[in-house]
Amino acid sequence: MLDEGLRALVAQYGVGGPRKSGVLLVDDERPNLLVLRGFLESGYTVYEAESGKQALEIADKTDIDVVIADQRMPEMTGVEMLEELRSRKPDVAGIVLTGFTDPPALISAINRARVFRFLKKPWQPEDILEAVRQACEHVYQSRTIQRLVALLARRTEELTASLSVIESAHRQMLHLERLGTMGRLAAGITHDLRNVMISVNFIERELQQQSASPDLLESVHVGTQGIHNLLETLEAMHQFASAGAIHLAMDKVAPAQVVQGAIAISRMDLNFRARKVDVQVQEDLPCVNGDRQKLIQVLVNLVRNALQATERSRRVSIQASRDADDVVLAVEDEGPGVPRELQEKIFEPFVSTKGDRGMGMGLYMAKLIVESHRGRIRVSNRPSGGARFEVRLAPASA
Repeated sequence: MLDEGLRALVAQYGVGGPRKSGVLLVDDERPNLLVLRGFLESGYTVYEAESGKQALEIADKTDIDVVIADQRMPEMTGVEMLEELRSRKPDVAGIVLTGFTDPPALISAINRARVFRFLKKPWQPEDILEAVRQACEHVYQSRTIQRLVALLARRTEELTASLSVIESAHRQMLHLERLGTMGRLAAGITHDLRNVMISVNFIERELQQQSASPDLLESVHVGTQGIHNLLETLEAMHQFASAGAIHLAMDKVAPAQVVQGAIAISRMDLNFRARKVDVQVQEDLPCVNGDRQKLIQVLVNLVRNALQATERSRRVSIQASRDADDVVLAVEDEGPGVPRELQEKIFEPFVSTKGDRGMGMGLYMAKLIVESHRGRIRVSNRPSGGARFEVRLAPASA
């Protein structure tokens, strides 16, 4: 369905994107193609390919809206094929079928191939049909937007406001779809990670019963806490993608506890041991109203970013202090700093300074958590070099 403002513009200018109803199926296993064709061909024009190369040849010669591709194929994966197809036909939507929870491939797909939807095997026919329907609507809206942009680009300044409506609707559509994809990705990884957590907890209990060395027990315990923190982050991402809000277990939290918890988890990062980490916690700091675990998540994210930005043997500083009416948690590094043009959008979703190695979600989730606490998060560059990230929270009432 078109956005209400977009529908009004389509009616006003008589422009609509073409609906081609072509669906290209790509799988190196013939039986899978037959099954997919069986329940799609009644509503769509279906094409088949048994390799990524063959799929690209068909796409060059036919009108299609959607490509459904298996991820694990020889010579060219589904994501690689869709990335190449995007350079040829950027308005075609890609759906990837995968039998594995494969975070690197999925993150790569989101960053490079702009995959519209992932479906994990075994899938249900109704899931495929609904995904194709939504993908066709997405493609229709994208093509409509492209036609409107081309038309409005030729008009005078009086149409600037209309163009702004279109661009805003387009950005919002892409943002919501990609955020939804990240939420579904987080849910799948969380499920698998919980199974790992069960095994790690069992190992920890066995070591305790067998009176293992304190150093070994501490390492296993810190590792367990690290997995637990990752689970909390993924669940927060899924919560926000599903409901538009993050659940908080509010209580009075001492800033020193947040710093200690973040350090305990960050110590498992090899970068931590190769840097000089200073910790400065001001005495007699007031508590804040907050979710202790989620505030630790925020600080861990800032610390890890600082460690990655700082060369070996350089310094990272973790601080908790009072500034006027705020309690301030801050992390400083001696890295290259954050470019001025990136500072204003670094907390936006899918903005990463790490290229394809990052999802661009860490600082966005940190911002959501901080703002859920009615706090503020910001970044600046230090006069002596490096970056400073700080979180400002109101003290808890007595």
